[in-house]
Order: sequence, then structure tokens, then C-alpha cells
Amino acid sequence: MKRSFAILIVTLLALGAVVLAGCAPAASQPSSDEGTTAAPAAGDDEETTPAAPAAEVIKWQYQGHPPVSDYYFQAVQRIADSITLMSNGRLVVEAFSGGSIVPASEELDGVHQGILNMGSACPMYAVSKFPQAALFDAVSGGMTALQMTLWHTRGNGDALAAKMWEDKMNVKFVGTAGQLPPEIWAHSNKKIETPADLKGLKMRCAGDGGEILASLGVATVYFPGGEIYESAQRGVIDAFEYASPFLNWGMGFHEVTDYLYMSPSRAPTDNAHVWVNRDDWDSLTPDLQAIVIDACSAVGIDYTAESIMKDDTALVEYLDYGTEIIKMPVAVEEAYLEAAMAFYADKAAGDALYKEIVDDHWEFKALCDRAGIK
Repeated sequence: MKRSFAILIVTLLALGAVVLAGCAPAASQPSSDEGTTAAPAAGDDEETTPAAPAAEVIKWQYQGHPPVSDYYFQAVQRIADSITLMSNGRLVVEAFSGGSIVPASEELDGVHQGILNMGSACPMYAVSKFPQAALFDAVSGGMTALQMTLWHTRGNGDALAAKMWEDKMNVKFVGTAGQLPPEIWAHSNKKIETPADLKGLKMRCAGDGGEILASLGVATVYFPGGEIYESAQRGVIDAFEYASPFLNWGMGFHEVTDYLYMSPSRAPTDNAHVWVNRDDWDSLTPDLQAIVIDACSAVGIDYTAESIMKDDTALVEYLDYGTEIIKMPVAVEEAYLEAAMAFYADKAAGDALYKEIVDDHWEFKALCDRAGIK
């Protein structure tokens, strides 16, 4: 009872203070002749603090090698959007498909020359200038998508790629735009049952794989992915390689070929490297440089996971469409891999950098295999 009474007294005193405060006269304001100066009216010549200058907005053009019809272009678009978002609009990156600004698959040269601020393409497209380039793309019998991701991010892959690209080109190697699942060995309108069936086969292919196939008698030719559909439709080529099942389904390749040969032996993975013009890179603040690198890494890993899931769905779509899906005969795989090992050994014997990269590739693959990382 005493406690309740005490609380009541405290409450009444508090209310009384509020009432008294409300009734108190307002503090008198000093007049202008008491030593205070009135605030200057708008338009007076009084000095004012200048407004902070607006933050500089940097705008980049980023071209990736795929056409818009290739789902891999989504990785290009996502990287551009991620950089723009994470930089809070300080670095605005606009994505372009292959051929929009420079010819498709020549993005590296476009970045080097400063025509593009940023570009990405399969490393193998640059083998005429960099004999080692395809080792970062698809090594026949080599590392899988997961193993290549780890090699780049936890092994020596990134450092070796930077050593190769940056020594001769005015570019900064940023990273990869996602490792893809194993490529389709070949889309074909001719049956491939024995190594002899490869002889004279007119096939679109790229990188080291094209040279290896040529050593087996394949009539190889290279042109950008956007030209494959029409070339197969017109019979200019009998077969071609491009990418994994879901990407190729999106390109409509099932409409122009009868057979789909599956095997990870030729290209157990595939990817694109991302470059920034060196002058543009050096002009960025360290935080913006970190944003560019992180955007490529995050989008790349997410895209790899997404691709693996989409491939399963695509293979069902091929079957429903009526495409004949065939496992590449063992005899053809063995002949191809034997030619591939001879090819890599020959290249390494005459090129110190090639040997350094390919040896590191095999060593890291062996490490992953022993650890059960496939």
C-alpha cells in the first residue's frame, strides 16, 4: 500500500512539472539591435558553404563473345549489372553481345586497344597469339569444372593466366566468368562409330581440340558460335562442337543435326576469361577494383552451379525432340586422348611457359583426384 502511494506521489509530481513547463512564458528572443544579426535573405551577397561536388560516374562498355541467343550471355549481363549495383552507380557497366562493338571472339584485342573497357571470351580464341591459352579453357582428359574453379581460385590458375595475358597485352586479367559442365563431344549429321569415321569429317572446332582433331584427319574450321546454325543447316559443316547441352539447346542446334555425341574426353569444361583495359583498371580506386573482381567471381560460381542443373533438363528436351543421343564409342575416345597426350607433350617440349602451365594443370588435377574432388 505504501509502495502504491509513493508511486502515485511521484506520478503527480511529474505531471505537475509538465503542466508548469507548459505554462512558463517563452524565452524572450533578443532583438536585432541587441547585438545579433538577422539571417541573410535569399539573394544577399553573403558567403555560403559550397555544395559538395557530385561523385564522378565512370561508364564502361563490356562485350562478351556470346550472341544474345547463347545463355552464356547472361553471365556477361549479370557481371555488368552486379558491378553497377555494388558500386552504387559509381561504375556503370553496359553489357554487349559478341560482334556488337568488335568482332565476336576478338574481345581481347578490343580491350588491349582500348576500344572496349572490358571484355570476355574463351581463352582458346587467342591461340594464334598465345599458344598456351587453350590450357585455361578445355584440356582434353584434364580438369573438370569444379577442379578448374579450384585451380583458378585456390591454385596457381589465376597467377599463371595473368602471367600469360598481362606480359604481352595492355590488359588486366580479372578472372573467369564461370566454368561450364563438359561440352557435348559433337553435334553431327554423320555417324561416328570408329576413329576412321573422323577422317574427312567437316567439323567446326576451336583451340587445342581443333588441332588434335585435325591430327586424326578431321577437316577442321573455326568461326564464331553465332554462325554455326546456318553453316550446319546449309551443309557447310558435318559436325561441330560448341558448349554444354543446355547452352546448345538454347542455340537451336537440335534443329540442324541428328546426332548428339556425349563424352567429357574432348572438353571436360569450358569458360571465358574476363579482361579490363590496363589504363582503365589503373584509374579505378581500390574499392572499385575489388568490386569488379568480386562480381566476376560471384557470378561465375553461381553460373557454374546453374549450368549443371540446366544440363539435365536439356538432355530430356533433346530426347523429346527426337535427337539421337549417343555415348561416344570407346575406340574413338581412346584414339582422341592418345592424340591429345602426344599433342600436349610436343607443345610443352618447345615452349617453357606452355610446359609450366600444363604441368601445373596435371599436378592440380592429380591432387583433386586423390582428394576425391571430381
